[in-house]
Amino acid sequence: MNIYKMEVKKGFKSVLIWSVICVLLNLLFLSMFPSMKDSGMQELLKTKLDAFPPALLNAFGLDDAPDFSKLEEYFAYVFQYLMMAGVIYGGLLGSKALIKEESEGTIEFLYAQPVKRSKIVTMKIFAAVTLFALFVIIMALSSILVSLAVKPSDLNTMDMILNYKLLFSGFFMVGLVFMAVGFAISAVVPHLRLAMPITIGLFFVTYLLGIFSDLIDKLSFLKYFSPFHFAMPADVVKQGIKSGDIVLSLVFITVATVVTYIIYRKKNFRL
Repeated sequence: MNIYKMEVKKGFKSVLIWSVICVLLNLLFLSMFPSMKDSGMQELLKTKLDAFPPALLNAFGLDDAPDFSKLEEYFAYVFQYLMMAGVIYGGLLGSKALIKEESEGTIEFLYAQPVKRSKIVTMKIFAAVTLFALFVIIMALSSILVSLAVKPSDLNTMDMILNYKLLFSGFFMVGLVFMAVGFAISAVVPHLRLAMPITIGLFFVTYLLGIFSDLIDKLSFLKYFSPFHFAMPADVVKQGIKSGDIVLSLVFITVATVVTYIIYRKKNFRL
C-alpha cells in the first residue's frame, strides 16, 4: 500500500478548492491596484491612519504605511490576509493527517498493513508537504501572472519576481510550522472534530500574541511564540526574512515533528 500516493490523491481536491478560492481573491485584490494607485488612496490612507495610536499601528504592521502606488507594498498589504488563510490550510493538512482514519472508522484497515507507525507518519508528512507546496506554487504563479498585467511600466519585472519569491518563501516556512504543530495535535486528540478547531484557534491565539508583543513592551518576548510574525509580508518586502526567524521556525518544526513520532508510536487506536 503506497500511503504517500493515497494521501496525495485524497487531498488533491482540497488543494484545488483552496487554490481556486485564494486565486480568485488574489485576482480581485490585484485588479484593484491600478485604481488604487491613481485615486489618491495613499493620501486618504495616511489621513485615516494618523488618527490611530502609534502602538496600534505598529502592532498591525502599519506604523510605516504601505505606499499603494508601489505594487510590491500594495501586494504585501493584501497578501497578509491570503497568507493567513493559507497558513491555516497548512495547519489543517497536518491536524487531519493522523486522526482522520480513526474518525472515519478505517483505522483498522491501515493498522493491519505491514507498515511501521513511523513510516505511516513519514509518508503522511511527505504527502502534506507536497500538497501544501502545490498550493503555494499555484498561488505564487497566479500572483506573478496577474501582477505582470497590472504592474507599472517602470517596475523591473525581475525585481518584482524576486520580492514575490521572498514573500512566498516566508509563506511556505510559516505554513510548515503550523503544519508540524498540526501533526502533533493530530497525534494527541481523539477525534477529528477536535483537531480542526484546536488548530484554527491556535493560529489566532499565536497571532494575537504577536500583536500584544508589539503593543506592550514588557510582552515583546511573545513575538517568539507567534510564527506568523516571523514572515509578516510588509516586513519581508522591506527587510527580507531574518535568519533568527528561520532558526526559530526550524526549532518549532523539529520539536513538533519529534513529538508527533513519539506520541503516535505509543498511541492506542480506537479500532
